[in-house]
Amino acid sequence: MPISTKEEGALKKTTSSPMSFRKLVPKILRSNSMKNLFKSKKPRPPAEIVRDVARLLICIDSLSNDATTPRRNDKLAQLDADIRELKSILYGIEESEPVAEACAQLTQEFFAGDTMRLLIRCLPKLNFETRKDATRVVANLQRQPVHSRLIASDYWEKNIDLLDVMITGHEDPSVALHYGGMLRDCLRHQVVASYVLKSAHIKKFFDYIQLPNFDVASDAATTFKELMTRHKSTVAEFLTENYSWFFSDFNSKLLESPNYMTRRQAIKLLGDMLLDRSNSGVMVRYVSSKNNMKVLMNLMRETHKCIQIDAFHVFKLFVANKNKPADIINILAANRNKLLRFFDGFNTEKEDEMFAADKALVVKEIRELVATAPVGCSGELFKPIAGQLEQSVGAVHTRKCQ
Repeated sequence: MPISTKEEGALKKTTSSPMSFRKLVPKILRSNSMKNLFKSKKPRPPAEIVRDVARLLICIDSLSNDATTPRRNDKLAQLDADIRELKSILYGIEESEPVAEACAQLTQEFFAGDTMRLLIRCLPKLNFETRKDATRVVANLQRQPVHSRLIASDYWEKNIDLLDVMITGHEDPSVALHYGGMLRDCLRHQVVASYVLKSAHIKKFFDYIQLPNFDVASDAATTFKELMTRHKSTVAEFLTENYSWFFSDFNSKLLESPNYMTRRQAIKLLGDMLLDRSNSGVMVRYVSSKNNMKVLMNLMRETHKCIQIDAFHVFKLFVANKNKPADIINILAANRNKLLRFFDGFNTEKEDEMFAADKALVVKEIRELVATAPVGCSGELFKPIAGQLEQSVGAVHTRKCQ
């Protein structure tokens, strides 16, 4: 449809008039968008950003979880930007290193108010990428010194209830990995490890490690290993006081689990715990039990080479024990021939001098054992296991550990 003469004239007048263009230029230059283009943005002080994060968290916590709410989306976008800024201060940007003074200010403000509490409690309400950034921020804050002190440790001592939120967070797959990552970094503080070990939560890890969600179960296993190996004196005290129920659950729920990864992670952790000097008393007690030895001999019959090797490194402690109980001696003596045949074909995939020396010592000890009871009598207790062990001789898999 052709433009009317009147409209055409108005359009021509607007576009062709030099006066109109001269008037338009100053207006553009005075506009906010042009001012912002030429004005460099002044960085905000770290403490101000932390306070802004706290304000936004309070606001988001009070709003509906409905993702279609415009106000909520706007606040989440602001929070995304603020937490990214905090991460940049703590970790640096590209090649620029973080500034120690800015990190100290940020850390002090974060722990001085309720920001940490708000962030942990509101984590499920944040966007996925923001949760990841928040996890890294919390992790970094655990090792940030303020006046040469790790103030995070003092904070957890006064706010220990927040650990309950992080631990039970394993039950929600959408935030389990984020809470798990936070908890592992918090475990660097002895006060945190001590609380978790002494709380009822410690028993929950045996269930979390067996969750059907592979990623969550593996993450829980990683956290459990950190808990049981980091603070040696605290762990040794815990194992001594809770030996019976702990190793009963450890054997039945983890070492005898139908899940391959659970067994593999558990036998490796068991070796790490028992071979630690701090746990020498616990180790002697563990290797004095014939039921424990039965579990380990079952694991040596595994078709997975990784589990077999790790089980052997624990089994050798039973054999090397100079004060073996009579029932341990009798079981080993009753199964002497079967064990010797098994070890004759039991080797690592690659040549390993230390493994070869350990195996030679075990074989020597078994050969020289003298039963304290008639062999036929003592062997009946272990007959089903021994029969299955014999079947695995010569059929040991040499498949490479994944």
